[in-house]
Amino acid sequence: MVLIIDALYWTATAAVTLAFLTGLGLLLAPTWLREHTRPLDFWHSLRPATGPLEKPRYVEGRLYHHHRLLGFLLVCGAAYTLLRLAMVDSQTMQAVLPTHWDRVLREISATSAYWFLGLSNVAALGVGCAVFFRPSLLKTLEARSNRWLSTRQAAKPMDVYHSGADAWLWRHSRATGLFLLLGSVYIWGVLLAYRHGVL
Repeated sequence: MVLIIDALYWTATAAVTLAFLTGLGLLLAPTWLREHTRPLDFWHSLRPATGPLEKPRYVEGRLYHHHRLLGFLLVCGAAYTLLRLAMVDSQTMQAVLPTHWDRVLREISATSAYWFLGLSNVAALGVGCAVFFRPSLLKTLEARSNRWLSTRQAAKPMDVYHSGADAWLWRHSRATGLFLLLGSVYIWGVLLAYRHGVL
């Protein structure tokens, strides 16, 4: 624990030192600092990197080609789970729940989990039988639910470069530098006081 606290302390000290030097640069030589930090001022768009992830890949053909094997595995898994559930009481599931929970909460959670597993495996058993004998029965359901949702379109408004804060900072470089200097000195004082047991 002491090692973690020391690591956090020195990380915070390094960050405050960087803020102090940046504030000093903004206050004394903003033009020089602007020229030397210009290579860092570029935009990275995630859209080209996430492009390959946005291509839909359909596996239904392979699943239907091996529908008997898939249906058999679903039926076996669901049947095994239902048999195991039939041999235990719902309250025995309390053994996997945290012991510090309230007794009523543990009972409700155990019963809910028991019935959820039971009903979901009954549904899986029905799906497994349908896949094994007549997979075409699921094609209507599949056509309704198998829709492609693109996350790129939803995230597109966030992938826009906003340079307003950057422009404001360089227009008010000396005021920003003074703020960074005062803030870093204050945080330095707090860190040193904590380090030496004053706080």
